[in-house]
Amino acid sequence: MRKAPPLVAVVLLLVAALVVPMQPPRPAREMCVQDIVQARAVAGLANFSAWLRRNHASGFIGEMGWPADRDAAQWSGVAEAWYDAADIVGLPVTAWAAGAWPANYPMAVYRPVALGQHLDVDVAGPQAKVVESHGTTPRYLRGVNLAAGSFAASDSNGGFGTANPGRYGHDYTYETPESYRFLASRGIHLVRLAVNWERLQPRPFGPLDQVEVERVRQALSHAQAAGLKVIVDLHNYGDYADGGGDTGHLRMLRLGEDALPTTALADFWQRMSPVADNPAVVGLGLLNEPTRLAADGRAGALIWERAAQQSVDALRRIGDRRAILVSGYVPMGPPSWGQMHPVAWITDPANNVAYESHAYFDHDGSGKYWMSYSDELRSVTWPHPALCQRLTPMTRQVLNA
Repeated sequence: MRKAPPLVAVVLLLVAALVVPMQPPRPAREMCVQDIVQARAVAGLANFSAWLRRNHASGFIGEMGWPADRDAAQWSGVAEAWYDAADIVGLPVTAWAAGAWPANYPMAVYRPVALGQHLDVDVAGPQAKVVESHGTTPRYLRGVNLAAGSFAASDSNGGFGTANPGRYGHDYTYETPESYRFLASRGIHLVRLAVNWERLQPRPFGPLDQVEVERVRQALSHAQAAGLKVIVDLHNYGDYADGGGDTGHLRMLRLGEDALPTTALADFWQRMSPVADNPAVVGLGLLNEPTRLAADGRAGALIWERAAQQSVDALRRIGDRRAILVSGYVPMGPPSWGQMHPVAWITDPANNVAYESHAYFDHDGSGKYWMSYSDELRSVTWPHPALCQRLTPMTRQVLNA
């Protein structure tokens, strides 16, 4: 009979299985850019990566995007410089955005040739050239956001709510098998797939809607068949639209108040984890941009830190050991990262968490790009960011290929 290994050996093997492999240290590099808007974008990444290194943490850029209409060439130059910096640091990125966007949406990296009955994503926008030239490597995964599963939700449709979840295929949708195959053919390896809390769970702490569950499962199967990896992104902002539609009664519940305690998010993810039990799913995004909470400022940040930790705990209790993506509280852009979260706050027994930031290059980081590029240059405050930045590669990453 084979002798059982000593207890110490068993413990060491378990620890080795849980710890995310450390990448060999890479030397810091100096990177120089052409103007102060590019410098502002690169300096933001340097700030975010420095916070990650100080906290021995992993990072992820869940959204970054730029317009392809006014001043498109200048913004593409910023994006190229920004991606060069992200390559040096070694950050995974999903660009904003792909999916069922109309032809006049200026930030569509990939979209259908025309909306209507035809929803296959089959056209590459001008941004695609930059995105595709900074693709996945063995160090990190790269890809795009698929946001159509969050369309017509509470941030854009006042009648939306649990009593009016929207009409599937008309108000919102998930991408077709042909869309996933098209993305894969363009070298995309990762999609951040938006889902909506109210559609999936029509009552906090209640069961999931099985019709919507099957739609999500089907979308994950399409991604898997195309060879793509997926992050399931709960694309809410911290509030929950209760009611709406013909009821005439719409209550906006905010995470952290009595009607929507922080444990409601943990309950959602305990129920959602089995739905996302597909080999394509490499990560779970707890909550997109948690800005609409029961308090503002540092009090809001503490609500979010508690909610995120409770959700991580809930997922690990049921045995889900996949990567968990934890957004920052506003402001969450790379230039301001750390203002609300001086230190990393998640304790994870699986050591498989990445902190998520969203990067837009306009002056307020909103992604609205309402100022001209010339005005953006004038808006950069003194002291100007240096045109040459020192960037240090990450030594730890959970979303590697």
